[in-house]
Amino acid sequence: MASGVDVNADCRSSFLDVKLGHKYRYVVFKLKDDLSQIVIEKKALPEATYEEFVEDMKSAQLSKECRYAVYDMSFRSEDGLCRSKILFFMWSPEEATVRQKMVYSSSKDALKKALGEGISREIQSNDMGDLDIRNIMEILTRTDRH
Repeated sequence: MASGVDVNADCRSSFLDVKLGHKYRYVVFKLKDDLSQIVIEKKALPEATYEEFVEDMKSAQLSKECRYAVYDMSFRSEDGLCRSKILFFMWSPEEATVRQKMVYSSSKDALKKALGEGISREIQSNDMGDLDIRNIMEILTRTDRH
């Protein structure tokens, strides 16, 4: 908690719902308006698409705000097997205020620690190109060694 930001307990329980129960495709986290606590902004059902996730990030960008998210990403490995990895996204668009970027950056580790184990890969993203599904798939297949 280096930034002094608290993590709401619902964040961990929703993460466990993604990780263990596959109850949600993704969960978006945000800082409350006073930047004092990380809370859940959205829980997307398993039927949700990656395109919907990107739209949620665009909405934050239009609001000039950062976001965190965990995404249960299904993909096909290079050897043709179906895989699933939980990705942690740190969305910090160029349009976000300096204060937003600073607080989100300094609070990221507190959120990851509160969520616990189970995140396969962290993805820092600053623009729509970073969120392009082809880039994400390349990262996943390149780092998948199972």
